[in-house]
Amino acid sequence: MKHRKNKWMNAVVLGLCFFGLSSHTHEEGMFPLNLVNYTQLQEAGLKLKQSEIFEPGSVSLSDALVKLGGCTGSFISKEGLVITNHHCVYGGVAELSTTEKNHLDNGFVANSKNEELPLAGMPCRITVDYEDVSDEVLVGTDKVENAIEKADKIATNIKAIRLKEYAKLENELGKNHGYEIAISEMFVGKSYMLFKYILLEDVRLVVAPPRSIGQFGGDTDNWEWPRHGGDFSIVRVYVGKDGKPAKYAADNVPYVPKKHLKIDASGANENDFIFIMGYPGRTYRNQSSYYMQYQEQVQLPMIQNWYKWKIDNVKNTYANDKAKLLSYAGELQGLENTEKNYRGKIQGLRRTKLVQARLDEDKAMLEKMPESEPVLTQLSNLWEKESKIGEKRFLLNFLFSDIQAMEGAMQALVWKRMGKKNDSDSAFKNYFNNYTIEDEKVDKMRLHELLNKLSKKNTKVATWYLTNKGKINSDYFYKEDNVRKYGQSGKIKKAKSTLMQLCELIGDEWINLNELSKQNTAEINALLPEYTGYREKFKAKGFIPDANSTLRLTYGYIKGYMPNDGVYNSPFTTIDGVFEKENSKPDYMLPKVVSDNLRVENPHPYFLDKKSKKVAVNLLYNLDTTGGNSGSPILNAKGELIGVNFDRSFTATINDYAWNNSYSRSLGVDIRYCVYIMTYVSKAPTILNEIGIKL
Repeated sequence: MKHRKNKWMNAVVLGLCFFGLSSHTHEEGMFPLNLVNYTQLQEAGLKLKQSEIFEPGSVSLSDALVKLGGCTGSFISKEGLVITNHHCVYGGVAELSTTEKNHLDNGFVANSKNEELPLAGMPCRITVDYEDVSDEVLVGTDKVENAIEKADKIATNIKAIRLKEYAKLENELGKNHGYEIAISEMFVGKSYMLFKYILLEDVRLVVAPPRSIGQFGGDTDNWEWPRHGGDFSIVRVYVGKDGKPAKYAADNVPYVPKKHLKIDASGANENDFIFIMGYPGRTYRNQSSYYMQYQEQVQLPMIQNWYKWKIDNVKNTYANDKAKLLSYAGELQGLENTEKNYRGKIQGLRRTKLVQARLDEDKAMLEKMPESEPVLTQLSNLWEKESKIGEKRFLLNFLFSDIQAMEGAMQALVWKRMGKKNDSDSAFKNYFNNYTIEDEKVDKMRLHELLNKLSKKNTKVATWYLTNKGKINSDYFYKEDNVRKYGQSGKIKKAKSTLMQLCELIGDEWINLNELSKQNTAEINALLPEYTGYREKFKAKGFIPDANSTLRLTYGYIKGYMPNDGVYNSPFTTIDGVFEKENSKPDYMLPKVVSDNLRVENPHPYFLDKKSKKVAVNLLYNLDTTGGNSGSPILNAKGELIGVNFDRSFTATINDYAWNNSYSRSLGVDIRYCVYIMTYVSKAPTILNEIGIKL
């Protein structure tokens, strides 16, 4: 990885220099690699030099890291093998599965490259360059007063910069250059970084344990500890025969990474120093207290409740239809993960009283810095406006995003309102030519549920629903063949549809509420640079940019904790816990062949925990992680791979808003358990040999 000019880095490094002025104390932080204080890390226990982790222009550990879809992965062989989480490839494995070849339930292993299967939607990105482009992104914004126009100006500038960078790449390397350019906002309205990635699109499945191992504990254990999951999978990344990025082709060759990780099998002890590098998705720690209040009172409960209903609805509807449930596997996993995450955030915010703490902090800032009053008052007023429209806006958004028939009806209505034929006709015809209701039964149930909820918030909807409820199930937009036929001719604009009438009734309100929310957001974002400036002065320290799917490092220790009064969670689990939990319930059911293979009478000493002398399974530690860190390598003080991060504890879902030393714990699968599964269950000797495991 290399870098060019970086005024932003220099400015923030000065702001963070306070870390080096005192003896080490463990601090929260998902640090951009160029902002890591390596003296602090070495005081904490790191045995490596800075250049061994991250050194512009040189090969270092950071070169072994990849962004894999929405997760993280790391190279573990010189032939492009990447280890990540099972739940990260879950959807792709589900798509590759049929009732005859159920790779999801039975697991998958390719002991030769010819057996590997292409994974859809799992591109691999490797960070190779970054540059501060704040001046270019913000040029001209000082002359714009309207908040939305300022946001549009920033978006226009970002688009122009990306186009310029792509033009340079095409000029130097040709159209198929294989790079991706992204501009990431580090501080809203203040700092922007351009990242250059190698984009590798040919990613193939190599090892996936059976679902009963990879997802052991299912939704019951999700976000919980103790855990006993084998949540890992291995993929391989390919390039064209010329060594350049290429789309899937049978004769592509494995990608040769600059760096791959060494696996350490000696295990770890409580309080050992560890660190993680990865691509955490999004945090909101630099937002105002009023934002936190909105999250706790409006957004989190609205989304959590709706997702819970959708999960229960699908499971209850298809309780006796295994094939149908399999088709929903990827969607249900995503819904369950988010629903429980949001439920944990709600609990965490209330338990830590974070919202009140931030409100008190802003109040203290106002008392010390009276000049901050206009900004605080405006932020408070804007979030109050957002709260008033929040519940109705969310329900309307669910109605038009989650109900396929409603989306079709709205498309037809928009086309009708556009009047005479124009250039947009082809886009509408293409939409209706591919029109499909994936599951009519579920679509209708979701529609009725949302209309019941909206009826309590909107008298117009209540009156309409009372009159038209009986007509919905036979609506025109549930007749796919007619929709596709008349969509192509344009006659669909005159369809006699009850749902089009509903769109007429509420469409304008839906659009207006989202426009109002967009205006509120733009005005809030316009105030955040000034708010952040006051907050930085008040706290007398520099701020770490919120996570934004760019490469970060966090460090800490293997450490247990007390999530509830009188309950202590130790930081290690063993295979005994797997068999203690095993039962006939879906989340803990182990097929006999899987259970028999897991029960090894005299396992190799390689797999055994130092103290218990039992097979090591999962780890617990106090690192600062969030979504996107799934699949991140857990590294010891020497930078060796000891595990794969896969989750946070239920109490740590608040990491998106704040890290808490008492409650923030992350969870990983011990690398020895990954090897154990590949040895005794998946039986993958070729892969074990490739990653240097010789038992």
